[in-house]
Amino acid sequence: MTGTGRVSRKWLALLVAFLLVLVVAAGMLAWRARHMDNFVRLWVIRSLSERFQTRVELTTLRVTGFPHLGVTGEDLTIYFHNRSDVPPIIHVDKFAFDLGLIALLRLPKHISSAQIESMTITIPPRGEKKSPSSGVSGGSGKTGNLLSSLIVDEVVCKNTVLITLPRKPDPGKPEKEPLEWEIHDLDLHSAGVDKAFQFHGTLTNAKPKGEISTSGDFGPWDADDPADSPVSGSYKFTDADLGPFPGIAGILSSTGKFSGEIAELQVEGETDTPDFSLDKIGKPVPLHTEFSATVDGTNGDTLLHPVRATLVRSLFITEGSIIREPANKGHRIVLDVGAPNARIQDILSLAMKSDKPLLTGPAKLKAKLLLPPGNEKVLDKMILDGQIGIDDARWSSPEVREKLEALSRRAEGKPEDNDAGSAVSDLKGNFHMEKGVIRFSELTFSVPGAAIELAGTYKIVGGDLDFQGQLRLQAKISQTVTGKKSFFLKFLDPFFEKNGAGAVLPISITGTRENPTVGVSVFHKKIEKHPAETKPSPQ
Repeated sequence: MTGTGRVSRKWLALLVAFLLVLVVAAGMLAWRARHMDNFVRLWVIRSLSERFQTRVELTTLRVTGFPHLGVTGEDLTIYFHNRSDVPPIIHVDKFAFDLGLIALLRLPKHISSAQIESMTITIPPRGEKKSPSSGVSGGSGKTGNLLSSLIVDEVVCKNTVLITLPRKPDPGKPEKEPLEWEIHDLDLHSAGVDKAFQFHGTLTNAKPKGEISTSGDFGPWDADDPADSPVSGSYKFTDADLGPFPGIAGILSSTGKFSGEIAELQVEGETDTPDFSLDKIGKPVPLHTEFSATVDGTNGDTLLHPVRATLVRSLFITEGSIIREPANKGHRIVLDVGAPNARIQDILSLAMKSDKPLLTGPAKLKAKLLLPPGNEKVLDKMILDGQIGIDDARWSSPEVREKLEALSRRAEGKPEDNDAGSAVSDLKGNFHMEKGVIRFSELTFSVPGAAIELAGTYKIVGGDLDFQGQLRLQAKISQTVTGKKSFFLKFLDPFFEKNGAGAVLPISITGTRENPTVGVSVFHKKIEKHPAETKPSPQ
């Protein structure tokens, strides 16, 4: 046999041996792949149990494909410290990820992507403890360490629900309902159970309805007290319709950032509502706010640190609280409101549809606002107590200016002086607003030559006026007219002089804000000046 023949047979033998080894190895790998279902399922259960120190259930897990392995699972449940009195922390309907060929030899430390469908995450109240009987199956060691070091580059979650459970109320107080957010798209990046990871999600807010886009960092997960898990990021809330809130209207947008723990988030941001209005009462006006708040993510309760709200061109500074009251299906809002340098025309724009303001001038406001829960319109359920002051008010209505000019001329004893002004100075008063009616217990203002003290009511809807009080004139009553009337009224001057005033007379203001009627009583006879009249007529 030639040398060439021997060499050929040798290479043929080596090739056959290699093929046999390859077939045996492939057979072993195929056998291992077919038997990996239970192996991987037990690994997942043991790893999660050891990491979270709780009971874990996984109904179904399948390993498919060869040599590129894919894993699918259904009905994964992770309990909270093995407790059955609270919902599981995590429940996943379906999940899937790729292992790769190397997983046939050893469990991976890196997965490129995973998909999750219908996941529910439930955050227990802060400070919840383990059940005394809690325990876990399985031991500690290698599998737990493998899970701790496992990183998934991207997790795509569809239809995620995040639920935060409130604390148990004190005895006698109603129990609060859990908060629930439905996140229709959620992506996690560089996710690991013991590491912080990045997230991006979008959800539809129920009320006011609008789209929220948020991104940031979450974790590491605090398995003992999930409400203490850190989170930070930013959000954008667009096209939120305020219409579902009875009594207000407008489209709101908001941006901001947050940081802290789930149970105590520090939030800073701003809102814009270019067409805010008290529904069917005032005209739409721009409203911008800049806020800072502390939010309890487990129940939604919010403490507002000084919030700067700009209505048209007036700045309001508020602080207070927004507390959920599930028994009343809403929130109780309590605010301290201050406006050191507002404009009265901006405030009145919420109650008037006219483009021409009834009154203009710098205003100062200090009030306490209470907005209880309920389905009533905002104006019907809002309670407001406070004080208001306007230093230099100007009336835009010609009829009102005419009345004030006539009053000012007579009060100064110059009834024929056409140069008398109509400015109102030192307008101030204490008020209480409830069910859309403002009740002034003390309202005072002055015009040149006269001071007016009033008490009464003003209805925001309709603008009805009903005020009674007294008019203090600088001039004597005989000086308010000319000619023979002045001569005969001199005999009456002593009857109306009082406490240094030339004359003190009862006065009333009735009618509506657009058409007020001013009445002055003399010897129980009321002289009224109606908007269309040019001369007083006795009644």
